[in-house]
Amino acid sequence: MRLLKETFLPARFFAGMWTGVLMLVVAYVFPVLYPVALAWPLLFGLLAVTELFLLFAPGRAVTAERLLAEKFSNGDDNPVEIRIAHRYRFRTFFRIVDEAPVEWQRRDLEQRLAVSGPGTGRVTYLLCPTHRGAYAFGRIRIFASSFLRLVERRYSFGEVTTVAVYPSYLHMRKYELIAFGKQQAYGGRRIRVAGVSTSFDQIKHYVPGDDPRTVNWKATAKCGRLMVNSYTEERSQPVYCLVDKGRNMQSPFYGMTLLDYAINASLALSDIVLKKGDRSGLLAFSRLQETFVKADNRGGQLNALNETLYKQRTAFGETDFEYLCAVVDRRIQGRSLLILFTNFESRNSLERQLPALQRLADKHLLLVVLFENTEIKKIVQEVPETLYDIYFQSIASGFIREKSQMVRLLRGYGISAISCSPEQLTVDAINAYLGLKERGSV
Repeated sequence: MRLLKETFLPARFFAGMWTGVLMLVVAYVFPVLYPVALAWPLLFGLLAVTELFLLFAPGRAVTAERLLAEKFSNGDDNPVEIRIAHRYRFRTFFRIVDEAPVEWQRRDLEQRLAVSGPGTGRVTYLLCPTHRGAYAFGRIRIFASSFLRLVERRYSFGEVTTVAVYPSYLHMRKYELIAFGKQQAYGGRRIRVAGVSTSFDQIKHYVPGDDPRTVNWKATAKCGRLMVNSYTEERSQPVYCLVDKGRNMQSPFYGMTLLDYAINASLALSDIVLKKGDRSGLLAFSRLQETFVKADNRGGQLNALNETLYKQRTAFGETDFEYLCAVVDRRIQGRSLLILFTNFESRNSLERQLPALQRLADKHLLLVVLFENTEIKKIVQEVPETLYDIYFQSIASGFIREKSQMVRLLRGYGISAISCSPEQLTVDAINAYLGLKERGSV
């Protein structure tokens, strides 16, 4: 029974069978080939039986295991490695099929491996999740065949393994070094500091370009050379990421929703905030719903933010910004930097929420981060061929202008605002935070 259950016939086996049928047809026309046509099934069957004997020799000849991270990073390529060890003493061909989570709908995860003699081998493939949550891997199916490759023996290993997909921690690590340098994130420009922070850093040797007003004359007299005071930006400022979970954040871009982009950016930005010595917090909100993490810079703060962001889901109702103001008044006491990740599809929708945003800006430093529709930009950049294309591009250009007008409208009311594509969200948000910090606004 085990022999029948674990035996599989590959395409080469059926090709050999059809070859025998074709030889019989040809022998009907040329009788001299009839003995060869009769001998072929016997030879072919003997080869298949021989391979069965080699594959089903006593003892379990193959073992396999799956190696993957405890957590997957959302929106990134995550490696999955399968290791194989076998004791076959001949050249063995393996066909490896990993039962990936059904959410991926992947049917092309078949890997092939050839090993000469007893030994080990490994194969690696990448999976890119686009939604947070728990994903269940099935069993590992190994199909082994000898150098004849007429019959395969199937091995099954492992049990159901569940892996959690968290906000993009790989995305976060790309920008950690930014916190230790004076430059802004990729694509940003250096902003000249207008004044000097009151936070003292160290005394260092004078180099051309240092501000003469920072010369420390006592240290200069003691060391016998010019010494200057070095200052750094003031630390321990509270910074909150406000993540809108309304229906506008459900729009998909390249398989991920705007909410997932905002969550990935919030995690990366929180890491930079903590590396800069500030206190990072979170407020995820929708209509009459909130999730709050108080701003802090203790050791486990980033992990707490990560766990909280992992659980966030889109609410399909209209976002209530008046409720957001009430929550901020109740939860956040001192003046803080609020970085609001949201999206407005039209200027009218922004104007309806503008009084609430003004209330937030009166008590806190507010930065509004809006999303650009990259698909509309692609339409505008295409060369029109028909009158319909020209008309369609005119409408698309109007949407782009309206998004720019929304940014100017917010800045006109004294509210900092940026508009960026989902792919550049993390970079632009970090640049904006660093820019505000260098200007001394935070």
